[in-house]
Amino acid sequence: MKRLGEILLDRGAIAISELHTGLEACHYSGGRLGTQLLKFGFVDEHALLDALSEQLGVPSVSSTILRRAPDSLRRMVPLHVARRVQVVVFEKKEGKLGVAMTMPRSPRAIEEIVSYLGLDIEPHVATEVGILTALAEVKEEDPTIAEAKNPETGFVGATDEWDQLWTPAKLRSIDLLRSGPGQRAGEAQLASTFPGLAPVPQGGRSSVGGPLEDETYCRLLREVKSRDEVGDLLLRRSTAILDRCFLLAVHSGKVVGWQVKGPGVVVDDVQSFTFEQETPSVLSEVNGMDGFWGEAPPGEINDAMKKILGDSEPVVIGAFPVLVKNRVVAYLVGDASGKTASEPDRKKLIDAVQKAGLAFEILIMRKKIMA
Repeated sequence: MKRLGEILLDRGAIAISELHTGLEACHYSGGRLGTQLLKFGFVDEHALLDALSEQLGVPSVSSTILRRAPDSLRRMVPLHVARRVQVVVFEKKEGKLGVAMTMPRSPRAIEEIVSYLGLDIEPHVATEVGILTALAEVKEEDPTIAEAKNPETGFVGATDEWDQLWTPAKLRSIDLLRSGPGQRAGEAQLASTFPGLAPVPQGGRSSVGGPLEDETYCRLLREVKSRDEVGDLLLRRSTAILDRCFLLAVHSGKVVGWQVKGPGVVVDDVQSFTFEQETPSVLSEVNGMDGFWGEAPPGEINDAMKKILGDSEPVVIGAFPVLVKNRVVAYLVGDASGKTASEPDRKKLIDAVQKAGLAFEILIMRKKIMA
């Protein structure tokens, strides 16, 4: 799997200095690399969509087509769900629905969409900005009516507790269209500190959701209300130990990219990553809570995970399962550049994923009580 930045460079769509600035923007203010490159004006929508289509292996659809789609189609998925999953239904042809997504390879996202549509879909990739702009033009739903129509958000009719554990995020299209810190009108663009695709220098960690010590991590876990919040806190705790890391979620026998943290790790690349859970890798060899901590042997999945972590080959890679009732629901993967395997660090990471698993169980119990 090629990374988005590599595809854009190979196509001559951006310069290496522009890629560095985009990666730096992701590091300091979060978000997708493609969205950042569009904000800076380094790439146009057509070039970005071509690259995303090549990376994901699905056709693309432009923001113009999405905005021209009838409201009756754009409303087929409730707006509060469409914004969370980032999806727009834009056409109906020969009994199939054309659906624009930012994550067209995610089994979880596709299953949730199909549960609302009840028809076969043909996934397309679209830009985050294009999808949210198209949704912003549709009149808002009454939250009370929307909740009454869809009391069980996501995975309608499913019995799996983990898959049902989802609370819609409070997301507005303006949130991702607005410039982040250091990118307001009239201000200079972020200066790139990536010399030749090297990682951000030590000490240059993101100011968005910084590393957490154990005491703060535990306190914040007690206050979470959604699965994504737990994932974000686990990554923030992990970056106190690891330089860069990401989470993979397990759904219907597949492992799919979820969340990221750290310099050089791009959410576009992580969320385009998916494979069968039983495919040989360090993840399939993990037993219990011990996890893996050391030099990953060569292999298709292992090599892909190391590549996703960014440039500068990982010396040590960690892979730890998150368990809910003795079932693996996610994996934490990361590395500590230039370090050798450390037993104290391994124990801290195991402790962090155990606490995340307990937080997920509490969310499940809370959902049952509220039901």
